[in-house]
Amino acid sequence: MVTESRANSAGGAATTGTGRVGNVDVLRALAAFAVLAGHAYALGGRPVPIKAQYWYDVPLITTTTGVWLFFGISGYVISRPFVDRLVTGRPLPALVPYAVRRTLRIFPLYWICVTAVIVIDGTAGTQGWQFPVHYALLQNLVPGRQLALFSVAWTLTLEVIFYAVLPILALALRVRGRTPSAERVAALVLVSWGASVVFTVCGDLSGDGQIGLWLRGSFPAMWQMFCPGILLALVPHLRAPEWRRWLVDPLSSRRAQVAIVAILAVAAVLYAAAPLRYGVVVYQLAADASRPLFAIGFGFLLGAAIRARPVRARWILHLGLVSYGIYLLHAVLLDFLYFDPVGRDLVPLPHGGLPAYLVHLVYLAIPTILLAMASWRWFERPLIDLGRRFGDRWSRRRSANAGASPAPYVAAPERRG
Repeated sequence: MVTESRANSAGGAATTGTGRVGNVDVLRALAAFAVLAGHAYALGGRPVPIKAQYWYDVPLITTTTGVWLFFGISGYVISRPFVDRLVTGRPLPALVPYAVRRTLRIFPLYWICVTAVIVIDGTAGTQGWQFPVHYALLQNLVPGRQLALFSVAWTLTLEVIFYAVLPILALALRVRGRTPSAERVAALVLVSWGASVVFTVCGDLSGDGQIGLWLRGSFPAMWQMFCPGILLALVPHLRAPEWRRWLVDPLSSRRAQVAIVAILAVAAVLYAAAPLRYGVVVYQLAADASRPLFAIGFGFLLGAAIRARPVRARWILHLGLVSYGIYLLHAVLLDFLYFDPVGRDLVPLPHGGLPAYLVHLVYLAIPTILLAMASWRWFERPLIDLGRRFGDRWSRRRSANAGASPAPYVAAPERRG
């Protein structure tokens, strides 16, 4: 059984001097490289198919689920300060510093990347009013615009919506100053998880038209991928034996670990090899049946990382540290190599096959890592530090106005960037 102190340790801090959680950064690195590995396959002239045509298409298609692992991580890291304070009756995290920090973390590098892609590939028929929508990361709210301009940014829209919805939900749960129990919050999360699955089914039944595809990729449909992380944030506060038996004890059970591997394998096959011969609706229902399975599997993986011994390999910790840059910058480089005439001439082996794929994977990964490290050191981290300093000043100002002794702004796990 996971004790509260061990759960709160979250696998130990990284040795990179950032205060981030090392084991969670390892998962960030794995998620970012999973997406990069899938996209690198396109340099061989054959994009990763929607449905598996060969056996090796199953792991290739499954690499895209790395974004769902990111959602699970966000569910844990971002919700934890709110969950901790909500169920213990303490004041919720200050919204102004929270909003400033999230904005400085997500938007500046994204603005650079989307502008670079526009310069490389053009506007692709984007109308004038749609540019502010994309730069505000609201494109997922507009049917047909989810993958336009900068395709990987559809996930960032969902992250931004999650950042906005989370404080609202926390405030709504603290009705009339009451402190909800951790068990009650966990029950509500499970209910919302089920509602998200039902919403996804409704999107599947709408077919593969613009509205149906939009519903399947919308925030209500993807909410289920954030839920396991939120539940893990609640784990240290759960006291009821039945909750701990279902949410905590399986993390140390060998039988449960084997079951999770089987669940992820079934999810991968459903996601990559759902049958098309019965029609689009059946295909979408089968493929999207993998989502709750992936959510459970990735939630278990995240929970195991939280309670495991800290990873000491600095190289993978640093890759997790720059995972946001890896996720965005590899897509910019891929766009240059795939669409720009000059870039296409730089592809070393413009044909398929395993040797060519491995070359392309290394060819894309090395400059991506170098750019991501440079971005972190000279651009992203200074902005994170700026947000932290703003939070400290804001906290001291509020304390002075309230007549209390100044206290530094503390964002708990949220300050991990």
